Amino acid sequence: MSPADSGEAEASRTTSDTTADRTAPDRSASDRTASDRTARYDVHLDAERRVRWRMIAPNGRVIARSARGYASVAVCRAELEGLRTNVADLRPLMGRADGGRGWSWSLAADGGAVVVVSARTYERLESCQISFDRFVRALVTVALGEDW
Repeated sequence: MSPADSGEAEASRTTSDTTADRTAPDRSASDRTASDRTARYDVHLDAERRVRWRMIAPNGRVIARSARGYASVAVCRAELEGLRTNVADLRPLMGRADGGRGWSWSLAADGGAVVVVSARTYERLESCQISFDRFVRALVTVALGEDW
């Protein structure tokens, strides 16, 4: 006789369902604010004391970063606004990361200068492409905060 025939499977499922109910978070996904579920921009100084931006995912991981530093926060913000406005004019580049370990993506402006780079490498090309697509969607939908 199989466990399904003996009713053990039903008892097992009921126990795990009950456990899941007790360990469920207090807030449902619909209760969270929009800022809990969206990426955000961050500005920081690099080692050369140049201003750079980066996009941070809701889970706290850096998704992408500026490829170069800027002289001031105002210039950095203006460049990022320009990227957001002209995203259709940017050329995606995907390839093997330095040393051939993993894949990375970047975005180049019309003149060929790389303006955005992925913040990490990806084991598979498909994962790299998915990350790139998510970044591009976020680039145009995530608002620049007034706090930087």
